[in-house]
Amino acid sequence: MIIVAVLIFLATLCFSFLALAVWQILALGQKLDYAISKIWSVLPENVKRWTVRYLEVDFLKGAARSFCFWVFMACVSVSVSLLSGVWLLSVAYALLLLMIINKRRQLVLKNNKAIVRQLPDFCDLISMMIASGIPLISALEKVSASCSDLLLAREITSMLSRLRRGGSFAQSMDELSERYNVKQLHEWCSMLIKGYQQGTSLTKSLRFYANQLRQDLLNSAEKRAQEAPVKLLFPLVTCFFPVNFLVILGPVIVQISQGGFG
Repeated sequence: MIIVAVLIFLATLCFSFLALAVWQILALGQKLDYAISKIWSVLPENVKRWTVRYLEVDFLKGAARSFCFWVFMACVSVSVSLLSGVWLLSVAYALLLLMIINKRRQLVLKNNKAIVRQLPDFCDLISMMIASGIPLISALEKVSASCSDLLLAREITSMLSRLRRGGSFAQSMDELSERYNVKQLHEWCSMLIKGYQQGTSLTKSLRFYANQLRQDLLNSAEKRAQEAPVKLLFPLVTCFFPVNFLVILGPVIVQISQGGFG
């Protein structure tokens, strides 16, 4: 049984590398991009929004090819394992598939936290530029260019690219807002859209919102600090206290079992 499982694993691994080599030789990436873009264009908007938001996979970008390839290989491996009757190997490949999806989910959560942390500084920078007389779109361009290594700056750059391709400001900001399941980002985008459409100054609003976001981050940190003792209670009771009792009472119990202290 174990030998068969090892042989199937090696065969699947060889097949994976062979498929990757054929992929590169035949330049199947461009064909797959074309097919994915066609399929993506006919999907419902809710499905697109869920895929981008919860799996951090935008199928209009080239990075989706590797995700599709490894998910496909994991599915093929599970199918081969089931057909060969090696259930243990099937479970292993199924776990591999779940690990791939979980990795994407962890990336989503990491990006959401990064957006929340970076948003207050962006509000301050944009507010200062607007106060100096720079229009909103130009301020967004300058801020994103000066902080190009940050996630929010890259998202703003993508939003501005859609805007230059002919999209409206409101539509471009809505697309940015829908990419992340972050309440603070939704409120920020709505604020910018409203200010841009009405032509009102956003200087005070952005400064107030930046202070509010920093206060929320501080409150969240204090809440996590207050929850730390409760979370430490279980490991203390199950691991630390029993060891201490064993060290303190162990010699006493041994002495009593051997006839007492007399």
